[in-house]
Parts: sequence; C-alpha cells; structure tokens
Amino acid sequence: MSFVFSGVQVASFAAAAFCTLVLPVVLLIVLAVMKKIRLAPLALGFVSFFVSQMVLRIPLLQLLNAAGALNAIAANTVFYAVVVGGLSAGLFEETARLGGAAILKNYRTWKDMVSFGLGHGLCEVMLVMGMAYLNNLLLAAALTDPAEPLGLLLTGLDSAALQQLTAQLAAIGPGLAALALLERVSAVLFHLFATSLVFTAVIRRKPLWYFAAVAAHTLFNAVAVLLSAGLVATELALLTLGLCGGGYVLAARRKWPA
Repeated sequence: MSFVFSGVQVASFAAAAFCTLVLPVVLLIVLAVMKKIRLAPLALGFVSFFVSQMVLRIPLLQLLNAAGALNAIAANTVFYAVVVGGLSAGLFEETARLGGAAILKNYRTWKDMVSFGLGHGLCEVMLVMGMAYLNNLLLAAALTDPAEPLGLLLTGLDSAALQQLTAQLAAIGPGLAALALLERVSAVLFHLFATSLVFTAVIRRKPLWYFAAVAAHTLFNAVAVLLSAGLVATELALLTLGLCGGGYVLAARRKWPA
C-alpha cells in the first residue's frame, strides 16, 4: 500500500527541516568565524537545554503521566497549561541557565550571554522542530514508496495505522510549516531575553531576576497554549513578545561588563 503526497507539501517538509537543522549550524559557523559569539558559552547553552528538557523534564513528565500523577490537574486545561506547560518548563530551563551562568565565571559579557542564549534556543529548534520535520519528510517518502530502506520506518503498522499516519501528515500543509518556523524565531528571541535575565541575576547577585525569567517563561508558554484568537493571531502575539524581548536585549547591551 502506498500513498502520494503533493510536491508542495514534501517541499515544505524539506524546507522546514533545512531551516531548522542545517541553517542554524551555518548561522553559528558564520557568527563564530566573524567572532560574534564564543564557543564555550555556546556549547554550555546547548547542554543546558538538552539536560533540562531532554534528560530531566520531558522524561519526568512522561513518568508522571504514566503513573497517573497528573490526572487530577489534566482536566483543568488552563491550570495544566500554566503549571505543566509553562511553569515546569520555566523552572527547569531557567535553573539550567542559572547553573550555566554560575559555571561561566570568566564569560560574563554581552557576547557571552548571547552565545549561551543562542546555544540554548537553537538546540531546541534543532531537537524539537528540526527532528520532527525530518521525521515527517522521511515518513512521507516511506508512505509514497514503501520499499526498503525507508519502508522499515513503517514496520509493524497495520492498514488503519497507516491511514491515520497519512491523514496526520496530510494535515501539515505549507502554511502550518511556515507558522511553525515563525514560532521558532519567536522562541529563540525569547531564549535570548530569558538568558539575559538569568545572567543578570548571577552577575548582580539578585535572585529576583531569575524569578522574573521563570515568570516570563511561564507567560510565554501559556500564551502559546491558551490564546484562543486563532493560530495566526497566536503566532503573531508570540512574535510580538519575542521581538520585545529581543529589543530589550539590544537596548541593555551597553550596561553589560566590557
């Protein structure tokens, strides 16, 4: 059994995968060659996201869901989105940023903060959206031509499961892919903003900046989940928040240690 996806849809999968897997690497190489970023805080930024989300938070939430520990609050959509989707992400990610900033004792300039923030934000882009769209691209190719080796991706799926998988992929049109890319831009800008708050907390030894970053992270994630004004309006709202955060980072540049 084979299915056919439109060339435009496959191209949108490929473009999204390229923009979220290849383009970030090219961007970082260019910035490193131009000496706009530093490698140590960049690498630690990558590690901070990977450990806080992929190693700790996501597996922990999966365990709690499997054990039914979150059933009591799952019925309340708003509370669940704010606490699990927003606050938990803020606590894990901002605490990881806090640890990274504390480790980087000799990397406290604006360039170091931006390097860390880009590492954290682009790691999320590559692992979350990049791998998802690469997976979509490979599955679309496998469903179109189930011959090996791509056909191995469909091993164990019956006809009903294949139909469901095809419907899910078919629902992801070019417009959704473009909005997803826009959301990642907003998220990276926010990560730079949150990183600046946490680094400020460490440099000035004022914990309130850390708690401000946690609160901002909770708000940003809650808006992404709870705003009921439509998908386009939601993404525009997130972009507005991201641009405000990015503007703050640029405006505060002269206040950072030389």
